Amino acid sequence: MTSWRPVLSGLLVSTALAACAGGGGGAGSTAGSSGGTSSGGTGVAGSAGGAAGASAGSGGAAAAGAGGAGTGGAAAGNGGATGGTGPGTGGSGGTAPTGPCDFAGKIMCDDFEADPLGMKPTGGPWATSQCFATGFTLQVDGTQHKSGARSLVSQGVPYGDCMLHADLGTVSDFWVRAQVRWAAGAANQFTAHEVSAFELTPTMSTDDPGIRVGFRGDNSCQPTGVEVNITGGQEQTGCTGFQPQADTWTCFELHVVRDTGDNSTTADLFIDGADQSYHVHGTPSDTVVNPNPAVWRYLRLGTRSYSNAYPSNVYVDDIAVGTQRIGCN
Repeated sequence: MTSWRPVLSGLLVSTALAACAGGGGGAGSTAGSSGGTSSGGTGVAGSAGGAAGASAGSGGAAAAGAGGAGTGGAAAGNGGATGGTGPGTGGSGGTAPTGPCDFAGKIMCDDFEADPLGMKPTGGPWATSQCFATGFTLQVDGTQHKSGARSLVSQGVPYGDCMLHADLGTVSDFWVRAQVRWAAGAANQFTAHEVSAFELTPTMSTDDPGIRVGFRGDNSCQPTGVEVNITGGQEQTGCTGFQPQADTWTCFELHVVRDTGDNSTTADLFIDGADQSYHVHGTPSDTVVNPNPAVWRYLRLGTRSYSNAYPSNVYVDDIAVGTQRIGCN
């Protein structure tokens, strides 16, 4: 008769070993799940957990160990991949900066970047000149600039036909923006009678009527300084008292309104963004008004002196005209 005790004992030992091996597979599954909850290295940890589960499960209950651990590891890997997409999406923003000629309501603009150095600008917004004079300066310059690398330099322009002319059409309400720099000269350079930086006229050749923006440095303007002068029929000179500074860029914004209803032209100047007030022949005013509804068709560019010679250079950059305020930047 064969004894049943050794057989039973062996069976119990085998069962216990298999159960321990299956428990190792479960531990692997737990490790895989734990790997899925961590950030950064989540996917790798989950995979390792799955591998561990599979290895542990192979001791006995291979199916249970591999199944539980493998699932946990896969979920952890997916979680890691999803987390990694966040920074890439956030980094796709940003807007390219705009230039001085990028604005709404544009009629014309020139920053002189496309014009050859040492030459008078031609083409684009500028009409063909009828000037036959010599001995003055009106050309693109690379030594001074408000934006980019170039500006327009002028000195001693003798008469209207020798200036630059841009045809603005028949617009009746518009803004002119100009960056202006007066080069340093003699100590008394700002005592000149009248020096213009830019002008508006009905024709290319006309001086009167005209709108001149520049400075007056004698007793014809009180207080002396930057002026807005509207001529035609009568001269209305708006004296701001703003003192021009040598070798400094100053932003001029001129608002012009031609009103055919009351037969007048109204002008208002902003300097570096600040609205100016005026003394017009001794009378305080918020604007300069002339009873002349001229069609200010041409923008003229190139410094003019309306009395004694003005020997210093004047630089202009980012000249622009638009149907709404353009701004200095």
